[in-house]
Parts: sequence; C-alpha cells; structure tokens
Amino acid sequence: MLTLLGTRSLVLAGTISILPISVVKAPGVEAQTPHVDDILERHLQAVGGREAVERCSTRAMTGRVVTDLPTWTPPVYEKALVDIRSAVPHGFIVRQQSPEGTWWDGYDGTVRWSSEGGEVRRRDRLDARFAWFLHPQNAVRFREFFPDMRFRGESELDGRRVYVIDIDDHPSHALCFDARSGLLVRLGYNGVLSDYRVVDGVRVPVRYALSRKGGSSTYTFDRIEHNVPVDRGQFAMPAELP
Repeated sequence: MLTLLGTRSLVLAGTISILPISVVKAPGVEAQTPHVDDILERHLQAVGGREAVERCSTRAMTGRVVTDLPTWTPPVYEKALVDIRSAVPHGFIVRQQSPEGTWWDGYDGTVRWSSEGGEVRRRDRLDARFAWFLHPQNAVRFREFFPDMRFRGESELDGRRVYVIDIDDHPSHALCFDARSGLLVRLGYNGVLSDYRVVDGVRVPVRYALSRKGGSSTYTFDRIEHNVPVDRGQFAMPAELP
C-alpha cells in the first residue's frame, strides 16, 4: 500500500508541451537496435519483476485530478476527487466527484460505458492506453493491449534519451521508455507518467498528466493498494446510477 501524507493539490501552470517525437537515426543504428521485447523486459524488471507484478490481482487508487483549461471561453479550472478500482483479467471503474457532479467510466472486459449527469451511455471505443494504465498487471500485459508494437527508434524527450515504440499506424500513440531507467515515461504524445513509487513491491507512477486541447488534466494519486477486495460487479454497465 502507498499512502502519501501531506500532499498538496497540484496546480499545473499552462500546458504540457506537445512536440512531435523526432527519431534520431545514426549510421549503423540497425546493428544496435534494441528489440521490442528487450525494452519491455527492462521496464518489467524496473518496476519489480514478473513475480511481483503477477501477484497483483486488484488495484485501488484514490487521489485528485486537476483540469486546467485557461484558453477556453470561459476558462475552466476544476478539482475533483478520483477513485479507481481495477482487477484481472480485465475491468475497471472510475469515479470522479467535484462540486459540479459525479462522472463514471467503466469497463467489464466487454462493454465500455460512462455516465455524466446521471445518464448512462454505452461507448463504442476503449482507449487501450488508458485501459493498460489501469490494469493491475500492466507491466506483463503490453502484448495484450498493443499487439502491433514495433520499434521506431531513439529520441530525445524532456532532456532524456528514450526508446520509441509504435503501437499502431498513428505516430502520436507511441510509447516512450527511458533508455536509462527502463521505465515507461510517455503513454502516447499527451500522456506523461512520472513520480514512480514502490507499492507492495511494484513500482507504479503516482502522477499521470494528460495534455488536452487548451490545457491539461493531471491525476495525482495519494493512496494506492493492491489485492484489496473489489466488487467486479461494479464494472458492468448499470441501468442507472444513484
């Protein structure tokens, strides 16, 4: 279990820099190109190893999300409490609560749904990157969520050297792994994972920053627990919400 005491609300000034990832290719790079599986294995070892990750059957995360959209008319600045429950093999429930109301997002392994303002709606699309992030065993599940991964090359990102892995035909969806630490630091062009902490023997990011049109949303988790009781029935799309 991870508990962060005395954590202050995060206020993100401005937006996250969204820059195209320019791959650097040096002469003869093909001879030293790392294999995708090697990059994934390095990440797995960096977060604690297969045995530790596979012991995690559920995950509970609570914290805050700050949405800052200063260029909107009118500007939006909103803080909300966030509570997330997820479990293997696949499924999650996300609840965000603010003075403006409660928002839900769920997935039972088959049906993706959401609710805002009390209306429950089925969604046709599941964002594989977001679903991967919530999965308790995500470090050993890359191939399940991203079956078409291929190595693109090396790049410089935020002052560090990274390995870039494409997950589909959209370059902006790429995963970026820190070449030094092995950790995943970018989940798509607009998702920044940072502040990794050890929770029950597994290293997980406690900050997930998402750039958006006109601003950003940043999740900061104060408490993370593994293998806590989770009612998987919550993942299914309800007829209505209280």
